[in-house]
Amino acid sequence: MARSGHGVGASAATVTVWAVLLLALYVVLISAVSPLEWAVGGGLAVLGGFAADAVRRAEHPSVRADRRTAAALAALPVTLVQDTTQLAVAVVRAVRHRNTAADALVAVRLPAGTDTGLAAVLLSATPGTCVVDVADEQRDGERELRVHLLGAEPSAVERALGVRRLP
Repeated sequence: MARSGHGVGASAATVTVWAVLLLALYVVLISAVSPLEWAVGGGLAVLGGFAADAVRRAEHPSVRADRRTAAALAALPVTLVQDTTQLAVAVVRAVRHRNTAADALVAVRLPAGTDTGLAAVLLSATPGTCVVDVADEQRDGERELRVHLLGAEPSAVERALGVRRLP
């Protein structure tokens, strides 16, 4: 993945600042510093700087939201009510020993360009859907998810995201 000049600059600044701070702390905590200890401390300080940069980037992930994501977010309240009703009916049937719930593990495919993480969060936010696996490879830019579904009908969130269920 290509990184912008700003991202590289921010990473370099983060690594440098943390490495300097960690090395200064290391030197302060050791009474007499030999050249070998400077080298070890410097190397570990740079590793600590890279770790701090990784944490900084993880705190601010890039999310690509589009019209489908906005439509799925708008459909979320209706889907929550519908799926909660389906879940309550399934629980009542299970308690009465009439287990007729149509739950299944299904493979679905997201349209190309859809943010996989955001789509998985939106799908899993409803009581009737739970994303259990994201395929490692993509086919024609489309990412495949393994999803546990409570109902047989696609939810409003699925329709808004353009999710296709695979046979």
